[in-house]
Amino acid sequence: MDLLIKILAFTINFIGTDIFTVFGFYSFLYIVFSFFLRKNSKAYEFDNISCQLISFSGLVYFSCFLLSIIFILYKGDEEKFSLINRMFGPYWFLFFLQPITYLIITQLLRFKKVKNSKIARLLLIPFYLFSYEMLVILMTSLHRDYFPSSWSIDISISDILVGIFIKILLYLIILGLFFIFYKQLKKLRYTD
Repeated sequence: MDLLIKILAFTINFIGTDIFTVFGFYSFLYIVFSFFLRKNSKAYEFDNISCQLISFSGLVYFSCFLLSIIFILYKGDEEKFSLINRMFGPYWFLFFLQPITYLIITQLLRFKKVKNSKIARLLLIPFYLFSYEMLVILMTSLHRDYFPSSWSIDISISDILVGIFIKILLYLIILGLFFIFYKQLKKLRYTD
């Protein structure tokens, strides 16, 4: 049971930090470059598959979130007590806000008007790039440190760029696998 909970937590973390964050970067670049592209180029097909992957990832994220709640409540020990306090404590709405937000913004991409609207996609980018948890940690750490000289980070710019590059490569690999799977499913559907 513990292994299953760890796998679900890893999946939630991976989708939230790697898939959605890179899609936020990709959406920004897509909006910028879409002004220079023809309407029937391969970039639009790539964007369509990318939006389908994100819609699917949103469903997987929310399903893993619900399954992890169920398994932790079934387990029944200190984790259950901690989870119940987070779910029904004074900040209960924050516990549910991030998964529901991810579910809504990913499913909005199923609509062609949202998917093709540059303004709508631009408004959705911050929700993909930053999680509420990250914003709360950032704000509370900056709030408690009164002097800007204590706002140092021990990570170099090259480490950040390498991390972003690895996330982009991972996203492209997952997108390629999703594209191959999607094409195979279409072939099976038309041959039957």
